[in-house]
Amino acid sequence: MNKSKTEIIIIFILWLSIISSLHLNYKFDIFLIFGIIGLAIVTITYKKYYEISLSIFIIILILSSFNFIKFNLAFGLNFGIVSIPNSVLLIVLIYKRRNEILDLKEKWFSESEEEIEMQKNRKIEFFKNQFKNLSEAELIRKLSEEKIIEEAKKAAIELINLKSKTGK
Repeated sequence: MNKSKTEIIIIFILWLSIISSLHLNYKFDIFLIFGIIGLAIVTITYKKYYEISLSIFIIILILSSFNFIKFNLAFGLNFGIVSIPNSVLLIVLIYKRRNEILDLKEKWFSESEEEIEMQKNRKIEFFKNQFKNLSEAELIRKLSEEKIIEEAKKAAIELINLKSKTGK
């Protein structure tokens, strides 16, 4: 229960805000409808699909901080285009769930080992093409440079080995 206490409180505050807005102000705004739909999705998916729910929750709080989604039409507190209450809720959520958010970011945007290896191989091939016309002495001089990257070093070493085997 302690893990999800922050999200439940924020969801409860936002539902109270929506209910008070509908009670005090009878007109519907498209931004309020988006807020209701987004919060309903977060509420429904919260227990079973926590990662998806947290992602959607952060997205709708970011959008509501800039008034693209609203949870309240009856009253509000803005600083320019920034909704202060929604921004505070977003900051609290990010602070309390920073480890889970970092894990989500790494899970969604990280590259697999195969992709990283393919990138390294492409860089090595690029440097091989760049260095193919250099002599063995020039390649050794390239290796002694401090600012050369690892892939360029590997390409130079491979070319030196190839040239020493073929005798060029």
